[in-house]
Amino acid sequence: MAERHSVWGEGTDVGLLGGVAVAVFFLILDILAGHPLRTPSVLGQVVLFGEGRPDIMHIDFGAVLLYTVVHFALFALFGVLLVKVIHMATDNPVVRFAVLIVFVAFELFFYGVVAMLSATTRDLFPFWRVLAANTIAALVMGTYLWRSHPALRQALYATPLGDMGDRD
Repeated sequence: MAERHSVWGEGTDVGLLGGVAVAVFFLILDILAGHPLRTPSVLGQVVLFGEGRPDIMHIDFGAVLLYTVVHFALFALFGVLLVKVIHMATDNPVVRFAVLIVFVAFELFFYGVVAMLSATTRDLFPFWRVLAANTIAALVMGTYLWRSHPALRQALYATPLGDMGDRD
């Protein structure tokens, strides 16, 4: 039987780690471009305030604050979902494929939403940036989960992904 962790507690931790990874990635890109906090300002204006033409030259601190709260809340919820899937995957080899599917679906969904919101978001967030940020978040969250779930590691060693077993 797999060692169980609190889905809500661990999921929130995992999600917040992923949220920090994405936020730091975009903060670094914004600083390198000479516009710190542009990313949460633009996303807050577009996603939360419904602005079709966000102000990319000035930081809207209300948008930054509100978007940051929503960003971390969504990552915390995603972390809870991910931990639930990890718990199920420990006992069920078929569910292990769900982890990959969840990651790919999340990438495509997030990029699709950002791309369709406005031309500004398409220009500021090309696919490579979204893919890089979410991959970094996935690696951070995955490393945490890998280390904190020895039963999952044992299950993967016992039945690797793609192992169909004896098919007589």
